[in-house]
Amino acid sequence: MKFCIFTFTFFYAFQNFAEVFFVPGWMTGFSRRSGSVQILRQIYPGHKISVCSWDSRRSWEITKLNSIYQKDKLLKEIAAMPEERRKNLILVGHSIGAEIVVDILAKLSLRNLKIHSAALLAGAFPCDDLRIPAALKAVNQYICCIYNPDDNILKYLYPLDFSGIAPLGRLGWPGKNDRFLEMRSRTPEYTFFNHFAYIYLEALGELLKSIPPDIPDIQVLQDLPNREIKPVDGIFWSDEEIFYNWKLQRHYSGKYRILSPQNIRKAHGREDKIRQAFSEVKQVLQQLNPAGVPPDGVHN
Repeated sequence: MKFCIFTFTFFYAFQNFAEVFFVPGWMTGFSRRSGSVQILRQIYPGHKISVCSWDSRRSWEITKLNSIYQKDKLLKEIAAMPEERRKNLILVGHSIGAEIVVDILAKLSLRNLKIHSAALLAGAFPCDDLRIPAALKAVNQYICCIYNPDDNILKYLYPLDFSGIAPLGRLGWPGKNDRFLEMRSRTPEYTFFNHFAYIYLEALGELLKSIPPDIPDIQVLQDLPNREIKPVDGIFWSDEEIFYNWKLQRHYSGKYRILSPQNIRKAHGREDKIRQAFSEVKQVLQQLNPAGVPPDGVHN
């Protein structure tokens, strides 16, 4: 099996050292795991990549039973991590490995524990699984989902086990959340075997290009007393300037405010004070991204 090696030229900002745990799927041999690691190193450059190997090269029924042990083992390891390490952890799961990841996240949410983010590749579990909303509570950033309606393993073999229930890896998630990011994987021409992790990892790399860099909490200069809320009066405001999805807005009455990329009001008040505050926010963002490469879809 030859793995496609490709180069990403996007700015993936991560202010602290990160760890990536890759949970492989059913029948994923060591050569394929090694190929996936090569691609993961390109997607997450400079960060530690670990393969969470487990006994998945058995019959499907035995593999499902073995996945229960792997869930418990990984959950204990992640829950026991110091918070500083755990908050920089990224979980990537392929096929049944994606089901392991979402199960771990759902259980972490019950303990109010969070990791950085996760990626679900060709998820071999029901698309309406109730653990998905719970999993979102266990990530500080986002969950990426890569699916493919033409995945032949999920199309022809998966229904034998879960009759009538479409898998996440074929249709994506029917729910809606702005922190659940999805992309369809493209099927290589002239191949029936399109369930391999490296195919989905290529799409994950493309999806990550569109995500703005991680931004820590920025202290914003204040004018009037401010409560950090999500405003619902957007029709009365117009954008004066947008920088890395931070917005300087003007009210028709002449008031100004600053909104974070999460649409949280960080400051409001007089024009001169708020413009000064926005200028300082821009300086901080530029220091965090000295290369000066803006993420896709962000206006300077």
